Amino acid sequence: MIFSHILSGSILAGTGVGVFWHFFQRVSIYNRLLWGFFLLTVSLAAVIGIFHYAGNESLEPLHHSMVVLSDSLGVVCAVVGVWGLLNRRVYSITTFITTMLFGLFVFILLLLPEVRIFTPVVPSLAILVLMLLAVFSLLQRNKRGLWIVLAAMMMGLATKAQSLESFFHPTDFYHYASALALWFFGKAAQR
Repeated sequence: MIFSHILSGSILAGTGVGVFWHFFQRVSIYNRLLWGFFLLTVSLAAVIGIFHYAGNESLEPLHHSMVVLSDSLGVVCAVVGVWGLLNRRVYSITTFITTMLFGLFVFILLLLPEVRIFTPVVPSLAILVLMLLAVFSLLQRNKRGLWIVLAAMMMGLATKAQSLESFFHPTDFYHYASALALWFFGKAAQR
């Protein structure tokens, strides 16, 4: 049992659910569903991680799969959600289904043994796209872009958690940085 991982995982899971509940209630239905898939896959991966860190070693494969799901389907939904948020677009069911199918395709692709090595590339690429979208939004004087920049920076720091091992345990740092990124995404959606 690793108490610090359980605590940081609980904070990440609670932040994901809380941000979805508090900040995305006034967003249109398909946009909200996209954000929900992003936030709730991150939260679900954290909840499974809590049980894994509590000593249930049999959950390791499920936890890994959920992390890959949040890093594939979740980030695809986040990128499309940010595009809609920054450009004030209301998505249709077609956009929603297309995004979900593409995200699930990426997820299935990343589970293949030959492609598994590219798993860290997908979130990094998504962070780059989010940063570019935010910078273009800031050039148009959209204040929401600042929150997206902060969220992308926190996501980027979370992916580099292994480098900061001397300050925090990498798992705890990843959880706290991700929780802060989710909160920044919520602030971007706030009116």
